[in-house]
Amino acid sequence: MKKLIFFLTMVLTGTVYSQAVFVVQNASNSSVHPTLNAAVAAAVDGDYIYMPGGSFGIGDLKINKRLHLFGAGHYPDSTQATGITALTGNIYFKTGASNSVLQGIYLSSSILMGDSCSTGNVSNILISRCNVEYIYLTYNSGSTNCGAQNIFIKDCIIRNDIRGAYAQGTVVETSIITNQISYFNGNAEFKNNIFLKYNTSSTSTGYVLNYVYNCNFSNNIFRHYYSTTNYFSTNSSDNFFNNCIFGFPSTYLVAGTHSNCLFSTTFSPQFVNVPNVANFSYTYNYHLSDTSVAKGTGMNGTDSGIYGGDNPYKDGAVPLNPHIQFKQIPNATNSQGKLNIEIKVSAQEN
Repeated sequence: MKKLIFFLTMVLTGTVYSQAVFVVQNASNSSVHPTLNAAVAAAVDGDYIYMPGGSFGIGDLKINKRLHLFGAGHYPDSTQATGITALTGNIYFKTGASNSVLQGIYLSSSILMGDSCSTGNVSNILISRCNVEYIYLTYNSGSTNCGAQNIFIKDCIIRNDIRGAYAQGTVVETSIITNQISYFNGNAEFKNNIFLKYNTSSTSTGYVLNYVYNCNFSNNIFRHYYSTTNYFSTNSSDNFFNNCIFGFPSTYLVAGTHSNCLFSTTFSPQFVNVPNVANFSYTYNYHLSDTSVAKGTGMNGTDSGIYGGDNPYKDGAVPLNPHIQFKQIPNATNSQGKLNIEIKVSAQEN
């Protein structure tokens, strides 16, 4: 209840002052700041930061403390009362940021671990219900391992690549990846994801797997299809694929061994509404159609793809903080000098 009252106070504060407010909260007090960068600078280890809907430039935002950052969400139809939280820039988790959480944002560019190799040794970072361009588990776009470990990516849209930099303990679950994963070797798990890359060519960026070794893939859907030879993976081997769906013949899966997988020379399975394109769109429906071959083909009889498994994708990627479903705040008081405010808020269970 305390968190809900505080959340409504944040909403009303932003309305009264007609400007965006970023709120920092801890067990004893809260403070309001005009930018996310200012909020991060003012926060101390363990604080929560709540971001409003709107578009905000953050430049290179560098986080060196344990923080829990929550936006309003990134699906337009789930944030009609607040607008999406759209950030322009990059986010770096540096030494000291271990055990942080980032949820409910649209990011124009990249999430990175460290801003140099000496600051990239972070662990236990949760990135969930976000839409980002790239995720790099190192300080740049390369493959240098700088000590990041136990990075958990869930319910996310990755509009381009995830580059693992051979970080250990990575889990990517119920996410949509439009392009490529690269530089993973051992102790990485990919569960109930959708890989959208489709009809690629024999270029280094055309492969779905690039320098991926000794990783586990379960209940994933790979839409990749190329009709003449293996352009699914390069420099990859000894991976294990369990209960996955592939859009190409089994002879092209040279990146490892497989069990209980389905293969096809045409795109399969069918979603409710997803054309044969590699880009993600909020207008598409990634639920499986009733006749999809991925229905019930996952482990333990669940579906393959993001809506299967033990903890399916959250429709609308609504963040865990109290969610404003409806907001009506007049521009002026009535004849009695009262401001009639109506706000409908729902709590999130998971």
